[in-house]
Amino acid sequence: MVYEPVFADQARHLCRLGATDEELAEHFGVCVRTIYRWRNAHEAFAEAVIAGKEHADARVERALYSRAVGCSVERTKVFKHAADPEPVYATYRLHLPPDPVAALQWLRVRQPKKWRIADEDKGDPNVVEMIQKSLARVANYTPAHMAAARAGEPPGGGDSGGAPVPAPVYVKAHTRAPRHG
Repeated sequence: MVYEPVFADQARHLCRLGATDEELAEHFGVCVRTIYRWRNAHEAFAEAVIAGKEHADARVERALYSRAVGCSVERTKVFKHAADPEPVYATYRLHLPPDPVAALQWLRVRQPKKWRIADEDKGDPNVVEMIQKSLARVANYTPAHMAAARAGEPPGGGDSGGAPVPAPVYVKAHTRAPRHG
């Protein structure tokens, strides 16, 4: 298909409605590469696509902000009983409370240094890393009674008022009487 100047206005309108480059290509009956070529070759087309997409992005940005801080929207309910000749329209205000997920997303985009995700939360550790971390914890583990003994304290925490260490319990093994057969 050959580019025509009217395509710029159509592209602007479609992009304002949220169309992607793939959807533009589908509308014009061309492949996506043709849309890219038209953007490179025709300045009016490129400006129209950019302006339309900026408008759509700004609209989404406003909606995300409204959802992050909470908002009220006007809604209408329609009631129709079988005996009534006309439907009844009831207009009311619906309050949407602030959405913490939307607020966090907003802050992460607007203030990435302050609200970024910690580096260790970004990726899931693989199996080898998890095993290495577990082995390091086990190697550095010292039971409380051994730590106290190394520090020269008597078992049970000494004068610190800790609970005494219980005496070992010896259980006599149960033996069976021999069977007489």
